[in-house]
Amino acid sequence: MKNTVIIILFAMSLLSSCTIRQDYNQQLLKADSLMQLRPDSALNILKSMSSEKLSTRADNAYYALLLTQAQDKNFVVQKDDSLIQIAVHYYDSIGDTKMQAKAHYYWGCVYRDMNQQAEAIREFFIAAPLTEKSKEKRQLGLIYNNIGCIYNIQEFNEKADSIYQLVEVIAEELKDTILWVEALSKQGSIALAEGNNYFPIVEQKLSDAFRIADKVGHNGLKADISASLSHLYSRMNLGEKALYYAKLNLSLRRDATRAYRTFLILGDAYYKCGQYDSATFYLNKSLIGKDYGRKADAYMRLADIAMIQGDNALSIELERSSSAYKDSLYQLRRRVVTNKIIKAETDAQTMLQKLYYKGRLNTYLYGFMLITIIIIAIALIIYKQYQRKNDSLQKDKLQLEKVNQTLNLYYTNLQTDINQKDLEIVNLREELASHQVNEKQRKKLQAELDEMVLKRKALAKEAFLHSPLYEKMQAIIKDYQDQDTSDKEISDQEWQEFVAEMDVEWNNAITELCAKYQLSKEELHLVCLSLVEFPFSHLEYLLHLSRATLYRKRNALLKRIDTKQDCEFEEILQKIR
Repeated sequence: MKNTVIIILFAMSLLSSCTIRQDYNQQLLKADSLMQLRPDSALNILKSMSSEKLSTRADNAYYALLLTQAQDKNFVVQKDDSLIQIAVHYYDSIGDTKMQAKAHYYWGCVYRDMNQQAEAIREFFIAAPLTEKSKEKRQLGLIYNNIGCIYNIQEFNEKADSIYQLVEVIAEELKDTILWVEALSKQGSIALAEGNNYFPIVEQKLSDAFRIADKVGHNGLKADISASLSHLYSRMNLGEKALYYAKLNLSLRRDATRAYRTFLILGDAYYKCGQYDSATFYLNKSLIGKDYGRKADAYMRLADIAMIQGDNALSIELERSSSAYKDSLYQLRRRVVTNKIIKAETDAQTMLQKLYYKGRLNTYLYGFMLITIIIIAIALIIYKQYQRKNDSLQKDKLQLEKVNQTLNLYYTNLQTDINQKDLEIVNLREELASHQVNEKQRKKLQAELDEMVLKRKALAKEAFLHSPLYEKMQAIIKDYQDQDTSDKEISDQEWQEFVAEMDVEWNNAITELCAKYQLSKEELHLVCLSLVEFPFSHLEYLLHLSRATLYRKRNALLKRIDTKQDCEFEEILQKIR
């Protein structure tokens, strides 16, 4: 037993060593606890930590992940992914799903800051199923939001719309207002590109998003949605509405001096209202920067104004500039789409498969070792239990044999006593029948005979309660109570012996009752079983008749005998005897 305990303890220690559990530095845990509500404080704690306090590989990985996360939450643009790679490689190696998901997500955020969109989407696609597995709903919403943004930028409109629909579902479930607004506004912007038939849907989604953003007072989101609404109303030729939201967009921007996309939207709105001087002013301001798409749109609108104002030469020149920027934009987007984005999706699936099989391999290895040890321990335990059980069974068997021998001897003695009483009863009856006995002696002998009959009856009852037949009857009753059936049956020979014994016990009264009222076999057995005081509910198991049928037969028999319905068979036999 001692060896078995040692094996079990060893198995438990192996299981504990295979379980992912880290005792991290307390400052790191404190920074993590502040990350959601006070990310600036978390960043300060992390920056103030010295490398000497990071004594383990686990601490270094945790620090790298938390510092990347804190910088992202504090809107620090990160241009180097070497830090987050420490966390990614460590958590991939130990297979901690929750931390793996977070590490790959923030690696994607770093790539996003570095404007490496294909690499970013690869990491987001790796993080998504890991996050879903670890049941981190909010992080999953952020991942899908980033994926949707990249698809939207690269004009994968159908994919982007599907992703933002997932974001909307998650945001509603989490009651995350900001995420919900972003999902609605992005779906509206994507639908805007589908043409005039989608304008009512676009207006509904953008209006809902604007109302929610206004309710929570998020000016950044309101500005973005205002820009989309201005663009929508410009497309719908509703110049006044377009101008209203364009001005609102500009007023909500923190840095209005470099809001070049805002200038384009405002210039376009002025154009729709026929205010060409204001339109030209803001369109020219929007030309600063390297955004080819913005420049192409601005030059095209300036070309339209020049044409309206009668300057055909300038209009043609501006239109050529617009076309040149459109060509450059097309080549750039085509190169990214064909060579990187699609490949990134495939790479993500490949990486997920590697992580999955690596994790499964480690799990199988540890599981195999643990199961082997457990099987050995269980085998030892079972063997020892078998030995103990076998010894116990042998002892029980010997004890049962002794009990059976004692019971058989007791039953034999009872039969001997019964036979002796039968002889004495016969002698007393013969003596009573003799004419030489006077009345006084006759009374004395009758009293002795009655006493002898009672003793014989008691012995017969005791013998029956210790007989194999009674034991068999009890076994049948228990079988029916436990499983509603029994493979044991009382044979005709056993019934005959039982009836004969009961008849002797009742001084042949049963034979007289049977002859007088022509009892059937079932009625005869019913009478005998009732006399040995079996509960009436048990008789149905021995006679194979329903309780209702037994009651009906009993009452019919009592009626035939012409006695009360509540009368017992014992009373009837006593009268006969």
